[in-house]
Amino acid sequence: MKKLVALILAAVLCIGMFSSLAYAGEAKDSYKVGVILYDTECQWAKDIMGGLRAIGEPLGVTFETGRGGQDPEEEIQTVQNFGAGGYDGIVNLHPGTIMPKMLEICEEYGMFMVTSNDMTHTCEGFEEFSKSPSYVGSVWEDEQVAADAIIEDMVAKGATEFGLHGFPYGLSAQMDKRLIFAKEKLLELGISEDMIHEGQSFDKAGAAEELLAQYPNLNAIFSSVETVSTVYQPLINSGRSGEVLLNCYDPNDDALSAFYDGTLSYATTGTCADSMIAFVLLYNAMTGNRMVQDDGSAPSINMKYLFCTSAEDMENAINYCSESNPPYTLEELQPFIGPDASYNDLKAFAEKFSLEDLLERHG
Repeated sequence: MKKLVALILAAVLCIGMFSSLAYAGEAKDSYKVGVILYDTECQWAKDIMGGLRAIGEPLGVTFETGRGGQDPEEEIQTVQNFGAGGYDGIVNLHPGTIMPKMLEICEEYGMFMVTSNDMTHTCEGFEEFSKSPSYVGSVWEDEQVAADAIIEDMVAKGATEFGLHGFPYGLSAQMDKRLIFAKEKLLELGISEDMIHEGQSFDKAGAAEELLAQYPNLNAIFSSVETVSTVYQPLINSGRSGEVLLNCYDPNDDALSAFYDGTLSYATTGTCADSMIAFVLLYNAMTGNRMVQDDGSAPSINMKYLFCTSAEDMENAINYCSESNPPYTLEELQPFIGPDASYNDLKAFAEKFSLEDLLERHG
């Protein structure tokens, strides 16, 4: 009887050991990776997928997109679908309050998840969920730095009355932060509350039209979203193109002409770069070469947006950081892949990202 119990225990231990080894990641000929995006068809998504495919496909990785970001239940279902489909990992561009649930599903299926684009360390419960064996790190942009730079320049150029434009609060933590940080900076710079007007709606063009109609002295619109397809035309129609300073996040190629005709003053772009760095963290984990910080915690890499303030800047961003021209090549990232790769070297390399860095490497 004792011998039978011992054999059963040994079998259980073996099963557990092999399960853990498989979950820790292993070298295979091919991998399946899901990518969670709020919109799978816009230029922002195409740039991200172009960069991921450029470095992932030569390594035997196939990608599939799934929707998330606007509906928590839809995002949870997307993760569930990837798990049921036998995916090895997920690049998630929309972390948030549902991170614990998503990682629970990842653990159930033995998937890894890396986050990109938005801050994960500010999410509720981060101290706990960041210890999940499925969580392999985060690559993110500092929204405050970007918002501060835009607002400071708007004020320096003489703007005195502002519209805060975008989706309604509560839809996206990332977009909320942009508007919150912008308003805080305006108040800090002495712009009074009555000179800051809210214009948030699912109808982004309608919100812009209302701001322009209600406030004839408005001379700056700070938006948390892409504006060339929505705010551009209302500005043209109102005859105030070039008079009202306007920014844009994640611009499409039409932003170049908007810079040339003076309608657009600022564009923040380059999210496809941090998705590629996030993929390096994910790929290393999937192949059994998980990266960690010096203290053993999951990676956290802060990358800059590309900050464009002219048509020339925008043209360089399109030429060197887009779907057909990704910001990194596999050859450039290869030193950071594999058992001998250094996390600290990857972090230092990624945090150099800027227009100057792009032009130095590819220009």
